[in-house]
Amino acid sequence: MLTDPNYRVPSPPYAADGIAWLRASVARFSNGATHERRRAHAVTELAAIDPDALRALAFRRGTGPVEVLAEALGLPVTVAEDIAVIAKSYQPHTAITPAADQAVDRLVRTLGAYDEKTANRIALLVQACDATAALVANTLADRTGPPVLKTRRVAADGATVEIDLTELPFGAGPHACPGRLHALALADGLVQAARARSK
Repeated sequence: MLTDPNYRVPSPPYAADGIAWLRASVARFSNGATHERRRAHAVTELAAIDPDALRALAFRRGTGPVEVLAEALGLPVTVAEDIAVIAKSYQPHTAITPAADQAVDRLVRTLGAYDEKTANRIALLVQACDATAALVANTLADRTGPPVLKTRRVAADGATVEIDLTELPFGAGPHACPGRLHALALADGLVQAARARSK
């Protein structure tokens, strides 16, 4: 289903600000040419970050994945606080909280404007938040399994379908994670740092 064009990602309606604007403006929740255009923003951002340098930075900092990625992107590491709030309301099936709306608005003021470039820069940090932390936790606990257990697609009849990601932890098809190498490098650096501290 991840490669079948008859199954599309949920596409939230347009909104002017807050979480609803973020959902409606990112590659993660768009399809076709719109998705390709938005995904290009993320790919461009990631192309400027060498995965080996990201691994080394993660090892040196030894902090959360969002702080590390933010620094690699040239952003203040304090954005991690707002990203953690946004991540709880990012998915279309989750409730939007006033705190999440306020966090989006603060980040937009910090990062740029209400445009697709800013939205997809925020999305990179959101994608790195819980998923990369779970990847680190799984590795440290010697657990197998994907950092994100399921994803959703909408069938041609409008039904929402949940897809198990056990065999495809970084997805597949047009929406396969563009930051796979970066996520693995970031997680590896943080795992190495945690193990070094525990010795």
